[in-house]
Amino acid sequence: MSSALAKIEDFPSDPVEFFKEILQAAAKGHPDGFLQEMNLATVDEEYGVLNRTVLYRGLTPDNFVFYITHRYTRNFKNLQANSKACVTFYMPDVKDTTGKDSSWQVRLIGATAVELPQTEMDALWAKESLAAQIRGHICPCGEPINYDELKARHDRFLQEHNGKSIARPASYTAWKFQPQRWDFLKVGLNEIADRVQYRLQDNGKWESMHVAT
Repeated sequence: MSSALAKIEDFPSDPVEFFKEILQAAAKGHPDGFLQEMNLATVDEEYGVLNRTVLYRGLTPDNFVFYITHRYTRNFKNLQANSKACVTFYMPDVKDTTGKDSSWQVRLIGATAVELPQTEMDALWAKESLAAQIRGHICPCGEPINYDELKARHDRFLQEHNGKSIARPASYTAWKFQPQRWDFLKVGLNEIADRVQYRLQDNGKWESMHVAT
């Protein structure tokens, strides 16, 4: 048996730049295409804390993680009622510059969700896959359905819009997350994890430090 301490070295002063570096390293292991997922936790009056794993869409021009959803979903209603949220990224088997594999967990702690303006939605909608665009029109999120009826509705919608652009529904929207802390955890086999945390200061700058796992 063995034991060691993982160490995060040479991290930049800006947490978003660090996040980009880790994403790039994670993508190297997927030459045929890389899709990063993230877990979004919100507060719900009925169930308490609810979480869901969704596709990471990227960063806004002002460098905030953002999330696309629809106004009829529970997650939209949760964020509308309580804008506090937590976002977690998990990236296993990320190789460092020496070729060693490590797992990374990146969290946005104490994040406040801010809805993006509707003027930005058309550009985002144009990038959606065909399946995502159809879902936005035909799927009543969270409601009981008859599969065969939904399948027929899907096939009819697909046929009617074959070769045509699909209009953006009014329900389509997005949120960006403004965190109080970025938390980066790195661990390898038989290692005790290391964490680097960036804490937002009153002057708007980030203070970074190692913290115990």
